[in-house]
Amino acid sequence: MKRSRVLLQPTPAAWQNAGPVALLKLGYSPFTLWVSFLIAVIITVSAFDDVRLFILPDENLKYPWLALGCTVAYWVVWMALAFRPKLVAPFFLVMLATMLPQVELGGPLLLAFGAIALGAYRVSIRSLAVMVGSFLIWQLLWVPFVSGLGVLQLWAYFPVTLLITTPGLAIKLMRERAINVERAQKLSEETAAKAAQEQRMALARELHDVVTHGLTMIAVQANLGTITPDSAAQRHALNEIGSMARNSLDDLRRLLKTIRADEAAGAGKPLSETSVQPSPATIDLALSVAESQKRLNGLGCPTRVSTSGELDSTPNGLRSTVLRILQESATNVVKHSDSSTRCEILMDVREDRIELVIKNLMTPGRPRLPVSGTGLAGLRERASRLGGTLEAGPEAGWWSVRTVLPFKERQTLH
Repeated sequence: MKRSRVLLQPTPAAWQNAGPVALLKLGYSPFTLWVSFLIAVIITVSAFDDVRLFILPDENLKYPWLALGCTVAYWVVWMALAFRPKLVAPFFLVMLATMLPQVELGGPLLLAFGAIALGAYRVSIRSLAVMVGSFLIWQLLWVPFVSGLGVLQLWAYFPVTLLITTPGLAIKLMRERAINVERAQKLSEETAAKAAQEQRMALARELHDVVTHGLTMIAVQANLGTITPDSAAQRHALNEIGSMARNSLDDLRRLLKTIRADEAAGAGKPLSETSVQPSPATIDLALSVAESQKRLNGLGCPTRVSTSGELDSTPNGLRSTVLRILQESATNVVKHSDSSTRCEILMDVREDRIELVIKNLMTPGRPRLPVSGTGLAGLRERASRLGGTLEAGPEAGWWSVRTVLPFKERQTLH
């Protein structure tokens, strides 16, 4: 059974291969609770001080209502930066609207620049684009027409606006890349775990087939040796039991060698460093058919074998399944039929597939051994996973198991 290798390299960050629309959808970056709390405390203290100045009107009893509105606006923007980043962009637009008519701006203007710098990390790329674009437009209107600073001052405002977005934006993109790498690594681990689980299940089926076949044949020979009075037949039964036990042990050793070789390869060790070499996976189908015929004949079930085509042209990845079908079918013949039933094994190898038919003459009576009911279901599942079919049922007085396994476009278990 060959080891299933799933090589899933970490994918590049989404923003590296994404178009402009997908880039704008990059999400919000988190703050720890203490950072959000610190922002909330600082901005609340600043806003409270501005409100205190508002309560102390000038000598003409004129209250700066617009300044108060601007104070509330920047407080809301920064609270949104701390706790509700999705609402930052619309609140920032309201803040700019309250700032535009004011000739003299101090704290609110600095807080607007700070909101842009912090928003580059905190808000989505789409919201950041809205904030930066609207702030640049606001500067085009406020600097020359409201503040009286003149158009030349825009050459200072514009570069600063773009420059302060760079650090936060770089951190956001690096964070997105780290998240994507972590996600890809997690997916790789999950895929590898799933592949390992499937491999263990396939191995369990393999071990089940090997042990069940060997023990069934041994049990039948033991029964025959017990009931026959002929000493020669008893010696023959004992010899068959020994041969079947050795063959079953060989099958188990082959599987264990494969497991150990796969473990060494999975640990990154060269196979030459291990004392157990990997299984060659070169099952001789002609020999396997001959052994099945010999065993069935030895159990009192006359068996005729007919093969056509080049058996050696069967891919190694299919031979193990063909062997298991032969063994399971022989086991079923012994379980369900009388000792005098006739059997036929037909194997036809063509250019693109192998067809295998094992059938026995149906005889009345109860099964000689307990029946699990899972053998044919397991064989049908194996054949299906290999892209083939397995059909079993009565056919003109015979019980027939017909399997077709394609050579190409299949998923192999081994």
